[in-house]
Amino acid sequence: MNPTTFTPNTGVRALSRTFNVLSVTRECGVTTDVEYTTINLTRTDAGLSAQINGQPAELERAVATLRTAERVWLLDEVLLSVIGKATARLLHIELGRLGYRTSASHYDVAAAVLGRTVTSLAALTAQEAALTRSFAYGQLGLETGSVAA
Repeated sequence: MNPTTFTPNTGVRALSRTFNVLSVTRECGVTTDVEYTTINLTRTDAGLSAQINGQPAELERAVATLRTAERVWLLDEVLLSVIGKATARLLHIELGRLGYRTSASHYDVAAAVLGRTVTSLAALTAQEAALTRSFAYGQLGLETGSVAA
């Protein structure tokens, strides 16, 4: 495998990414085929969806193509807009006032409601932060913003 091979976790969440992929087939060390493919991965409410050369494709097939490629170029990406450090700090303060005393418990609350691991509140979207806040209040039987705001 080539060191430029696709790594699926870039650390930044995106709505979509489009890649140009070079795949090389070799038999007994001899190149027998070279193919360029365009792969688009898009985040939907149901999870990730994939397209290969503009046609719907199974996600597993698209990821396998990316992982086994000779070379991958990122053509385009649409990143999720995240709340950032300043707003995350305010959310940490609010969760602390609600009784979630440690940063780890703040991440646990976010993970519980979002159904995924959360290692930074700054990486949440505004919608995810609002959902986390509402969930934290709801766990205490409170109306959002009624006590800690």
